[in-house]
Amino acid sequence: MARGMLSSAEMDVLKKNPYVEDVNRQRILYTYEFKCFFMEQYLAGKRPVDIFRQAGFDVSMLGEKRIERATARWRAMYAANGMEALRWQVKANAKKKAAARTKKKAEDGDREYGLQDVADKLEELLADVKAYENRVRQLEKVTMELTDRMKVLEKRSNELVIEKEVLCKARRAGGEQNENGRNNTELYQLIREAAEACPEYANVTKLCEALDVSARGYYSYWKR
Repeated sequence: MARGMLSSAEMDVLKKNPYVEDVNRQRILYTYEFKCFFMEQYLAGKRPVDIFRQAGFDVSMLGEKRIERATARWRAMYAANGMEALRWQVKANAKKKAAARTKKKAEDGDREYGLQDVADKLEELLADVKAYENRVRQLEKVTMELTDRMKVLEKRSNELVIEKEVLCKARRAGGEQNENGRNNTELYQLIREAAEACPEYANVTKLCEALDVSARGYYSYWKR
């Protein structure tokens, strides 16, 4: 009876047999001890199926075709080089498995190395991002300071414009002379007009200084 691929449950059963070295869905690797046992029993006249059954194998699970192929293979090897040929096959299988394990380990190492490279690169990028964020915050702070400074300069510039206008008006208007040499009434009036026209930029103290009058006198005059 022919058998196809082994199921997971069948593989688990076969792995428990001490005469099985390894098993996958398509192939069963038997130990050197079992191959020697098989040939001894076979040469003694026993049927292959009975030998497998005696070794604890479920013959229906293996299938007759699989047993026939194993028998033919081991007979040919024994005929060529005796029992030692069976050992060579085991060694060859062991070398293949070791090479496969080494290859897998190297591949896993390469994958791990690749992941570590990615992690290192991400760490570098995060550090760059943090440095960039710090730089942005510094630039924002400088920008705010410059903006505040510009506002101050703009305000002072507007104050100077108003002062210039008031000075020009004062020169045109002159001033009534009194016993102290000058009447400041018109100057106070000019300052007040400027303060009322543009309260945001008209600095009374600066205007008084520009017209050479006392700020105290200005406020006293308007409190009368």
